[in-house]
Amino acid sequence: MYNVGGLFVEINNISKILEKEREIYLKDKINHYLEKGFSRAEAINKANQSWRTHIGTRIQKAIYNLLEKNLKNTNLKLTTDIALRKKGLSEELELVKRMLAISYGEYLFLPDADIIIYKLSKNNVKIIAIISVKNSFRERGFETTYWKLKLKESPITSKIRVFLATPDKDDEISFRAPSGKARKVRIILEHELDGIYFLKEDFEETEKAKYFDKIVADIKDLLKED
Repeated sequence: MYNVGGLFVEINNISKILEKEREIYLKDKINHYLEKGFSRAEAINKANQSWRTHIGTRIQKAIYNLLEKNLKNTNLKLTTDIALRKKGLSEELELVKRMLAISYGEYLFLPDADIIIYKLSKNNVKIIAIISVKNSFRERGFETTYWKLKLKESPITSKIRVFLATPDKDDEISFRAPSGKARKVRIILEHELDGIYFLKEDFEETEKAKYFDKIVADIKDLLKED
């Protein structure tokens, strides 16, 4: 069991458990928007959008806290792309940012890196892996693969592992070929990424698609490659 936000949850069922909050959350948000003068249809739409952001943030926080707890006895450290976008970064985080940035000519941008795992030694930073956290996919199915391919283009970032962590609540990538028809998104994600970790019980497990609780051991194994 894992404690996050006052809830004791099993990480593999976190999406289902948080979904139980949905009815109360939406009711409160709809009333909030109605009080601000929005029509009921607008209030419902805004409340649903807010919920999608809320549950995504909660899942990301749970994963971050779990990883931080289970990697505390290693020399690995964690941060987020949100933290790296803030002003007044420490020298350490400024190094992380520079070692992760992707060049677009005269511009530098950070990839979609909800969680960043790195190692600091003698004022040098080595980024071990980034984790993209998605509750569902919709039109953003290939976003993580895009960043993986961009990272591979530079010798500085080419060895960074890119992982996807998801409860895949709508079963969009849980199975490779439901009903005998290959699911393109799942096949491509599995081929291009370094690992997919499911926060759920029912999915097709392969060498690259695993239960989320295996991610800690896989990250620790990366240290052996140094």
